[in-house]
Amino acid sequence: MVPGKNLKLLLSDFLDKNIEQSHQGITRAVYGVIRRESALDYVIRQLSRRTSGKIDADVHILLRISIYLLIYSKSYPDYAVVNEAVRMARRRSKGFVNAVLRRCAGEKDFIITMLRQIQEPHIKYSTAPLLIDYLKLSTPDLNAALEYLDREPVFHIRIARNHFSYAEVKEVLGEVGLVFRELKPFETFEVEGAGGSGVRLKNLLRESGYYFYFQNTASQLISIIASKYAACAALDCCTAPGAKSITLALLNPNLKIVANDIDEQRLLLMKDFCAAYGIPNINLIVSDIRAMSFNGHFDLVILDAPCTSSGTLRKNPDLKLKITRELVDKNAENQYRILQSVLKNLSTDYILYSVCSFITDETDGVLGRMLQEIQDAEKNIEIIDLSLILEEYGFSYKKGEYGFYLLPNERLNNDLFYLSLLKVGKQARETRETHEN
Repeated sequence: MVPGKNLKLLLSDFLDKNIEQSHQGITRAVYGVIRRESALDYVIRQLSRRTSGKIDADVHILLRISIYLLIYSKSYPDYAVVNEAVRMARRRSKGFVNAVLRRCAGEKDFIITMLRQIQEPHIKYSTAPLLIDYLKLSTPDLNAALEYLDREPVFHIRIARNHFSYAEVKEVLGEVGLVFRELKPFETFEVEGAGGSGVRLKNLLRESGYYFYFQNTASQLISIIASKYAACAALDCCTAPGAKSITLALLNPNLKIVANDIDEQRLLLMKDFCAAYGIPNINLIVSDIRAMSFNGHFDLVILDAPCTSSGTLRKNPDLKLKITRELVDKNAENQYRILQSVLKNLSTDYILYSVCSFITDETDGVLGRMLQEIQDAEKNIEIIDLSLILEEYGFSYKKGEYGFYLLPNERLNNDLFYLSLLKVGKQARETRETHEN
């Protein structure tokens, strides 16, 4: 799922237009409120006799922010939070806001204890029950997974090794005072993402002339696997914003890569990125992969399909309460259609299917539906065991019916991806076409 204006874009636009504001304070507050939305509403229900439906939307938001600052933040005195909220409230709401927040400040210890004792995971972690039900299917420890997804994100940065060495960038990170951790198997640095660290990182590295890009370890794994199975030519079906193709090109400079996406504007940004990095072996194509306008043989096709992004809740906490049954069904059908088109219309030896999601309908469900519709599928499509490479790079995982679910991992801080590598035989494509006709 790639909304036109998600939380990160909206916040970035606001901060760009309000440079005098504290980026770190605003970012922490915005993400903090969203991560605890259900818990904050629970507190409001305890402090007010009004139901949420009887509280005006602007007042409700003001109460969430203020209660978050009172309960979870140590940056502001209680009286300052209450006074500022009352000042900002509309005249007819000032008395109500004042009463609720003063009670919250006066009963803070009781409220903190009450929040710690909440047992319902959908309130404690402000996560839709639908997501919790799916998470139960893919992880052995539900509470640990919810806790993991509730944390502030970290940044994983990769370096354009054709411009700068790993040691050079490590030295610069130290010089600018950013706390980082090395993930040497990935040639990656992990930097805490709290508050304004990301903005500082971007500005400082750009000012120093160092080329870099963000890519979570789970996403990097897609490129790493692809580099091992693609010798001459690879296709990245849904490439934008392009990190997978960029990493693959840097890992294998001799590989010819076609990077396809339906979004022309995002591909133009990727074009500028490739030019800045000096990467000549990526050919950009604007096309709807479901109605393919090109052909040729590829050793491997990367199908990192558009999805709900449920596995990225750490950096997209606004999705916790946005993912619905309808959205899951829509994405699953779209993913199936893309896979169907790739299998029917392209000549390829391998398809690397991946989604940044733990939802079974978008993972094993999509592959299961496809395999069931191919006659003699077991003879024509083989599921490659990825467990050795997952273990080599230190990932925790659960083996699904057709692929692998990446689980929370404190050392790698990976998003929760699903990956399946399909070895495609000629008969599978012919059978697919016969079935369709």
